[in-house]
Amino acid sequence: MSARVIVAAVVFLPLLVGILLLGIAAYRGRWHSWHGNDAFFHWPYTPLAGAWFGASGLLVVLAFAVAAVAPVSVVAVLAALAVVPLVISIVVYLHPPRWLLPRYVRWLEGDEAITERPACLEAHRHSRVDAIMRAITFGDRREPGG
Repeated sequence: MSARVIVAAVVFLPLLVGILLLGIAAYRGRWHSWHGNDAFFHWPYTPLAGAWFGASGLLVVLAFAVAAVAPVSVVAVLAALAVVPLVISIVVYLHPPRWLLPRYVRWLEGDEAITERPACLEAHRHSRVDAIMRAITFGDRREPGG
């Protein structure tokens, strides 16, 4: 494995893991202040797309990492698998289907199929992740949707 690949993996790995974890926090409702923060996120579902993008990027880094020791077929399978979350991230980024959105997002957007307030909004109302990300993204909203 070349030194450039190692340096690139060391640089991009923490960034991709951070994007993945923030995307997961957005999906689970731990970070819900992103919703409606149009001043920071120009596309409305950017944090949700981050989970899929991070997963795709980690698969690409894994493919490069095992390229020196694994057969070419394994690397090709990992690269092909990385395309799936990448395509999903593009779909979520641009215009996700309703079923790809978390329940709390659909509730905040007025989906009639979800009649009661999702529990994650109450459980994570004072989430540390949400408070930190609200400060980073200049989100001044204290409680979305209510």
